[in-house]
Amino acid sequence: MAIELGNFENKQHSKDLRFTRVLKAPRQMVFDVFTQPKHLVHWWAPKPFTMPRCELDFRPGGKWSYLFRSPEGVEHDCEAIYREVKPPAKFVMESSVPDDKGKPFFTIRQTILLEDRGAETELVLEVKVLLVNPGGEPFLEGAKQGFGMTLANLEEYLGQI
Repeated sequence: MAIELGNFENKQHSKDLRFTRVLKAPRQMVFDVFTQPKHLVHWWAPKPFTMPRCELDFRPGGKWSYLFRSPEGVEHDCEAIYREVKPPAKFVMESSVPDDKGKPFFTIRQTILLEDRGAETELVLEVKVLLVNPGGEPFLEGAKQGFGMTLANLEEYLGQI
């Protein structure tokens, strides 16, 4: 099926996603690994990608700028703007990958909800496609697998720290 192009802010897109995980870590720790560059560089990129650059201004209107690098050296600049920040329970960001002229291939809204369960945390990650421009199709085609791999990285990283 072809990826739909256009504005999807007020309607469903076939690549809208929702993930739920129960993580074996307290909520504050999970919140910290989602909001601090020293942690994000270790798990946010789906394997085998790495994140050699990560700059973050965690506040409403603040920007997160990072770089994904493939094993072959292909790089993707990524950026997110934080729209809502409610530590340690919720944050919302809008993310995109711009082309060489600065126009986003796509824009997605990611809502991260963290429910305290004592020694564990229930994570809900909702991904809403807001905009898809030509060239955004390959990114969204792999989104489900990529987010799944990234969440697996998160679980592994939480077990190491």
